Amino acid sequence: MALTLKNISPIRIRLKGFSLFLRRWLPVVLWAAFVLFASTGVGSGDNTARFLRPLLAWIHPDLASTSFSEINFFIRKTAHVFQFAIYAALLWRGLLLPPPLKVGTRRVVGWIIGSAVFLAFLSEGIQLLSPPRTPLFTDVALDTAGAIVGCALILGIRRLLKRPLRGAGTAGHR
Repeated sequence: MALTLKNISPIRIRLKGFSLFLRRWLPVVLWAAFVLFASTGVGSGDNTARFLRPLLAWIHPDLASTSFSEINFFIRKTAHVFQFAIYAALLWRGLLLPPPLKVGTRRVVGWIIGSAVFLAFLSEGIQLLSPPRTPLFTDVALDTAGAIVGCALILGIRRLLKRPLRGAGTAGHR
């Protein structure tokens, strides 16, 4: 089909642009919404303990109460790192989906970490307003570390994928 003014409408062009926008940013927005939702009372230690305690009791029936508290604490703090590593990966994906934004890697990493710090402070601000939650600066540090870990993993994977395989192009030569 030939490209003519009759078969290209401004609405189609806008829908294509909107589709690209959704593909880029909807996963980021949904994940950020999940992070903020988890910052409410829903993500409190008591609520996570409700489903974690039976699971750990099934795995280790003789688990002491103090051990459970330590494990719950460790899992909750590790979740900060994982949540923000995923956020960083989704944000990186959004920035570099075709057509990629023409920015350098350092700038992308800076945007991602800056955005993660903003989201982390917003999350802690929500916790300030949620009675069962306690906002902590250490959680912001863990969230930022998670974004840094996410960026480092992406950079490492990109470096591995760009590296030629050993022996590539040297078949038969020793």
